[in-house]
Amino acid sequence: MAERMRAVVKVDESPGEAGTAVTDRALPEIGPDEVLLRVRATSICGSDRHIFHWDPPIRKTIQPPRVYGHEFCGEVAEVGRNASRPDLRPGDAASAEMHVTCGTCYLCRTGRGHVCARTKILGFHEDGCFAEYVKVPAGNVIRLDTAIAPLRVGAFLDALGNAVHTIEDERISGDRVAILGYGPIGAMAAALAHHLSAAEIYVLDVSDRALAQARAWAESKAATNVRVLSTSGEAAASALQEVLERTGGGVDLVLEMSGAESAINMGLKMLRHGGRMSLLGIPSRRELTLADYTHDLIFKGVTLNAIIGRRMFSTWHRMLSLLESGLDVGFVVTREFPSLDHFHEGMALFDSHEALKVVFYPDGKGSW
Repeated sequence: MAERMRAVVKVDESPGEAGTAVTDRALPEIGPDEVLLRVRATSICGSDRHIFHWDPPIRKTIQPPRVYGHEFCGEVAEVGRNASRPDLRPGDAASAEMHVTCGTCYLCRTGRGHVCARTKILGFHEDGCFAEYVKVPAGNVIRLDTAIAPLRVGAFLDALGNAVHTIEDERISGDRVAILGYGPIGAMAAALAHHLSAAEIYVLDVSDRALAQARAWAESKAATNVRVLSTSGEAAASALQEVLERTGGGVDLVLEMSGAESAINMGLKMLRHGGRMSLLGIPSRRELTLADYTHDLIFKGVTLNAIIGRRMFSTWHRMLSLLESGLDVGFVVTREFPSLDHFHEGMALFDSHEALKVVFYPDGKGSW
């Protein structure tokens, strides 16, 4: 095993390319309860874009220099001597839950570790997976079946887990669902809603490119229950009106993926009385204004569900079961690169929304 590796590092607080470098680093040294994983595939997440641009909401969570990235799959390279994982052997295909919780607080001990206040996120608080190797606590390693998780899909299981978490507590079959924001997770949410037999699916976005991608996906699935609508400028009002008319008063469930203030307000107006809304999108600024808190939220009796990460580890089991049952999400990978040295090129494509999911193969190999 080499002593050095390539890694993407947030070197300082400068925004953009000036603050991020692809450079050589020493391999991580694992502790007795940790596992070293060789990264075979890794992908860019929207929160990585916030780090790259040094957006205000992200600044308190990361202290440069830091290897970032938190979506990946790979192979077990080394298992710590005290790791209680007899199921792990060098060479095993694996991914990992990158939220590391304390394990001892009330939330952790009552099955809600995903909202542990002491959570440390690899790629934010500690070094992440935009590298050839990453170390993780042994308990966070997830073994993978390569037959149901090809390398290009394994690269973004973290993000797919977010999409699964948004619908984990929801009744989807037979429901009318609106998805606000057709980025990578919005696209996966649409695929999930379709796979789980939602009655009607409305996909809304401001980007012509995103709308074209959504229409192409719907056509590829012959999904006649999917309606793709623009919310750009003056089109927003007519899109809202169309959804309200088609549904007879509003959708059952809104999945808000964009973090945009206008989308959140539209989502609340789009809900029927007693509807549910899952919020996953991260705003680019701290303050948001609800246009009509009283009528759109309180008087409607709306249920809001804020989504962070994945439930540990029920979301992972549900996600892998969905993939085994035929859930198709490979279509979200629209650009692939043979090494991390292409990071800036990949980020530019992701940033411009030209690509949905950008995947890097640090060893240059695109398959298990």
